[in-house]
Amino acid sequence: MASNSTELSRFLARTCQAQIAAVLLGGAVVALTTIAAAADPSKAAIVESISGNISGVEVMDYLRTGQVIQLRPDQTIVLSYETSCVRETITGGTVTVGIDRSLVLSGQIRRFEGPCDAPGNMVLTSEHSEIVIAGRTFRGGSRH
Repeated sequence: MASNSTELSRFLARTCQAQIAAVLLGGAVVALTTIAAAADPSKAAIVESISGNISGVEVMDYLRTGQVIQLRPDQTIVLSYETSCVRETITGGTVTVGIDRSLVLSGQIRRFEGPCDAPGNMVLTSEHSEIVIAGRTFRGGSRH
């Protein structure tokens, strides 16, 4: 009887070790994938806002260098380039995403350059502090 409990203990210990190793390996894969995606140099700009339904583009999408977006005259897109600290408001035309700014044909573009730190990351100033973030948390059931 003692040998059965010993074998069971060894089996459970090996199973537990295998599960822990699988969890750690899975966590490492997720972390490396996230780091690789964040460091992807082909992700040049992020979409801050859009007006109208722009095919294939949504708010908070990363845009690749060389990606082309077609805008109707009534459509507007706002892009931010982190590495150059450029923010663009583009209305209408054909937009080609560049490394640090867009090329716009047959459209209008307003370009703003914000302050950058040494590595080229945008620095928020009091001008950017007008952004209001709000939220509300609801817990539990309905209250009467």
